[in-house]
Amino acid sequence: MAMKTTLVGGFPKIGDRIEEQKLRKSFHQFDKDELSEEALEQVKDEVTEEVIQLEEANGIDLLTDGLIRWEDPLRYFVSRVSGFELSGLIRYFDTNTFYRQPVCESRLETIKPIFVRDFEFARGKSSKPVRVILPGPFTIAKLSVNHFYKEQKQFVFDLAHLIHKEALQLEEAGCEFIQFDEPALLSHKEDIRLFFDVYRIVTAQLSKSEKTIFFNFGNIQDIYPKILDLPVERLGFDLTQGHPNWEVLAKAKMTKKLMAGIIDSRNTKMEREADLLSLVGGLGSIADPDETWLTHNYSLEFLPRENAIQKIKLLTQVASQQKGAGVS
Repeated sequence: MAMKTTLVGGFPKIGDRIEEQKLRKSFHQFDKDELSEEALEQVKDEVTEEVIQLEEANGIDLLTDGLIRWEDPLRYFVSRVSGFELSGLIRYFDTNTFYRQPVCESRLETIKPIFVRDFEFARGKSSKPVRVILPGPFTIAKLSVNHFYKEQKQFVFDLAHLIHKEALQLEEAGCEFIQFDEPALLSHKEDIRLFFDVYRIVTAQLSKSEKTIFFNFGNIQDIYPKILDLPVERLGFDLTQGHPNWEVLAKAKMTKKLMAGIIDSRNTKMEREADLLSLVGGLGSIADPDETWLTHNYSLEFLPRENAIQKIKLLTQVASQQKGAGVS
């Protein structure tokens, strides 16, 4: 069985060609009151469809919608949650990108589903499976300011209940693959017990979908193999060449399915196919290769679009080569 390929984050919204810049133009028109919100959403749908078609054309097995509608890793969700306000720009971990910091001013609530419509739109544009990416409640809490809850733990738990509700609604809509992004655990390993409590809430009653937690922006030293007991089916890690996670994973074989981020999407430099094949060859000693997904280590969004496409092509080429050679 071949290793499947997928994307773990956003795809570049803007390209170099004129026709690939319509979203930027539409935002400018919207800001000047020359374009309605409905028309802007239509353009986002068009760009999302183009990205889905691009993924499919380049051989990606498990598609995403490219997160075209997301302004940053948190804002798309928190701006639709009653109780949050948005503050100033904060650097997102050690990247050159920024997010609007959420500030919790009252009890958190959602009135209607946030992600179901996006999933249904994407599913209608391809015959391939579509995965949905959700911001993880632990990371949202760590990157936010809490002015309302007396106990930080209750703040995190309420976020967990909201994400749980989104996941349940996605399952009911037919979503088979859900990813939770949780980079913040790797810089707050002392909170591993709380993290387990959070994911007991998030995953309760979720029985129809395969659930993945994706960890990046750090290494899993000191929390692996503990995290193998998390109530999800798959874990995703940065496994680019030379990353410390390789040494950590060598100490205890994965008992869960693996999503391996072998492509570096924080660097425009193209990897050598031979180096990636060597990495893939090493995965067989860590996890079941027949159940492993190959991907990149961070959002592709801030790469030039053509560079992102070349990285996707390389990823699928490596998966195809692996199928022919076999991994043991």
